[in-house]
Amino acid sequence: MARAELEAAARAVFLGVALGDALGATTEFMTPGEIRARYKLHNKIRGGGWLGVKPGQVTDDTEMSLALARALIAAGGWDLQGIAEQFLAWMRSKPIDIGSTVRKGIVGFMRKGSLEVPYNEWDAGNGAAMRMAPVILQTLGDDDLLRRCALEQARLTHNHPLSDAACVTLGKMVQAAMLGADRFQLHALARELIAACPTFHFNHYKGLASGYIVDTMQTVFHYFFSTASFEECLVGVVNQGGDADTTGAIAGMLAGAFYGIDALPKQWLRKLDRQVREEVETAAVALLKISPWVLRDTPFRELSGDLWEFHQQGCVVAITTNGKVGGNGRNVMARGTARQAAERFPALPQRLGELIRQHGNHVFDLGNGLVSFPVEHTPWEVPDLQLIRQSGRELRALADDRGWQRIIVPRPGCGGGGLSWGEVRPLLETCFDDRFWIIQAPAA
Repeated sequence: MARAELEAAARAVFLGVALGDALGATTEFMTPGEIRARYKLHNKIRGGGWLGVKPGQVTDDTEMSLALARALIAAGGWDLQGIAEQFLAWMRSKPIDIGSTVRKGIVGFMRKGSLEVPYNEWDAGNGAAMRMAPVILQTLGDDDLLRRCALEQARLTHNHPLSDAACVTLGKMVQAAMLGADRFQLHALARELIAACPTFHFNHYKGLASGYIVDTMQTVFHYFFSTASFEECLVGVVNQGGDADTTGAIAGMLAGAFYGIDALPKQWLRKLDRQVREEVETAAVALLKISPWVLRDTPFRELSGDLWEFHQQGCVVAITTNGKVGGNGRNVMARGTARQAAERFPALPQRLGELIRQHGNHVFDLGNGLVSFPVEHTPWEVPDLQLIRQSGRELRALADDRGWQRIIVPRPGCGGGGLSWGEVRPLLETCFDDRFWIIQAPAA
């Protein structure tokens, strides 16, 4: 599948969540009869509902999905701690709505640092499944990673086998739909869930659309497999009432992946909150860029581990540096990999300081299997993306000149530097090849 097609599918998945959320917020907690009496057929994004939302406003389904997406994009990959911190920041922002199970899980993280709530028979709600879109996009291309990440994010707030099973199956179905699976292939995945957990059986749909994950998935499956368009599917789901914003969000996720970006109703997109729409579309593409499906084509390798273990194995190691030279002639190596290197090689600050004074803030072969990689001009500045781009090119040229075959590079400007890997990676893709291994170095 062409990259542009995949990006369009990713946007459709995340926009589907927001559209279903905004559409369903109007009919949340209403019965089908009440909806018919008031609207005849609810098929417009009109706002209102028990929360009194504005037309196009989203609720916790989309907001938590965006919080999760921000954590993954900032980390350039999976980061459960970062997700929990984003959820906490979201809760502290006083959102328009937050489920009791979600609140309990986030409060547990706030008080105890817990990244997994204990099993609870009452945790079989839909609050974990509703925020699966970022996980689905970031893990595309690796089934094992999808399963692990789906369960980890779910158990931040919900720890129940039915919630777990729904999250994993939803992930598989949405990813398969993005990659072109037909309706029969998707139905086979739903049947796998039912074979493992018969309670999800939806052949004789009873019309229940509560926050119980079984009711939610039965509603989504029923309308997805019995309708013929994105709009028809979502209208059917939200007119069932109940937990309509969440059933709508999950249905939108799946139907968006299956029908594609061009099937999303233009009148709904126009009504969707502009800021939300922009962030959702940007996040969808950014998440796809850090997925295994896309990264398999990345010219360099990414891994995690101890930078200095690779150094001991004879690899050349780059240390992120700045251009500040003190009055004593020594480069200021106060943090991160630079400080770690200075602790191991005490003469290094003097050596680098002399090179900077003579030649400026550039990449230098420092000896001892070390090479400088400037990311900032002084230790007190934010890392400079243009300087990182320049350093990448200079390191490539130096590696070519020296004939180095394996160069280990920490994520430049990330971590303590404050940049996200998502904004740094594209700079390095243009100059690094398979000799370069990018590592998440341990914190100083």
